Amino acid sequence: MMTSHRRDIVLGLAGAAALAPLPAMSQSAGSGAATTTAQNSSVSPSTGTKQTQSSEPRSTKKIGLIGGLALRAGVFYYEQLLQRYNARGETLELLLSHADVKKVLTFVGAGDKAGLGRYLGTLSNELFDAGASLVAVTAVAPHLAIKEISQSARGPVVNVLDSIVDGLQAAGVKRVAVFGNRAVIQTDIFGALPKEMVVKLEPSVLESVHSMYNDIALHGKRGTRPETEYLSKVAHELIEKGGAQAIVLAGTDLSSFYAEQRPDYPSVDVAQLHIDQIMKA
Repeated sequence: MMTSHRRDIVLGLAGAAALAPLPAMSQSAGSGAATTTAQNSSVSPSTGTKQTQSSEPRSTKKIGLIGGLALRAGVFYYEQLLQRYNARGETLELLLSHADVKKVLTFVGAGDKAGLGRYLGTLSNELFDAGASLVAVTAVAPHLAIKEISQSARGPVVNVLDSIVDGLQAAGVKRVAVFGNRAVIQTDIFGALPKEMVVKLEPSVLESVHSMYNDIALHGKRGTRPETEYLSKVAHELIEKGGAQAIVLAGTDLSSFYAEQRPDYPSVDVAQLHIDQIMKA
């Protein structure tokens, strides 16, 4: 069981870029800055031409990400994956596609799984056509239509919903409350959480958290005081009075929001669980 002082927190950004292979990158030790991967050059004795070889082993897996959901989501996944590949001494191979967040939110708000599945399935196939081995959607809300996306896609789409219960069990957490947008909160993350595991938010609180989350996502806010104080107040009430052991951060932009100052309440970040899945796939 998680104690009140335990923190299971992952940090985040989030964003998007046009569909194109990203250059191999590595991070300079201690600087946090991304730099191009070091390369070794040699001259072929048979042709006299210069040949370039990477100083790092390359991964055989090429990851396709659908970003743009919202401003910082794709960037967060890219950064986190890059850090893990660097730690393993491997070169990350990544493709990043930009989705229209307003279009996706319209589909989600209307509960239009078929439309959302076709749209994100098409983007997935563009990534597969460009050489991706697998695809991940860098936000929780679009997983409303993960079945439809997977049916449209011509390759494997990593489903974040499959990782949540196992991640909570590994953290020793049996009772949680959920922060994210309305659809994610109301459906217990689209049924990924057993109902008996969830401490429900009061309707007025749910609407406030939903509005605040959308504002954070669409404007790329990070650590602003009014949001920090409100989310902390709600979280502590859910833990101290509602019986939750932790808050599930079921939205990548909450990872970004807490990137520079971690929440003062126990939390489990769904985006980090998703990235664990991608690394293992």
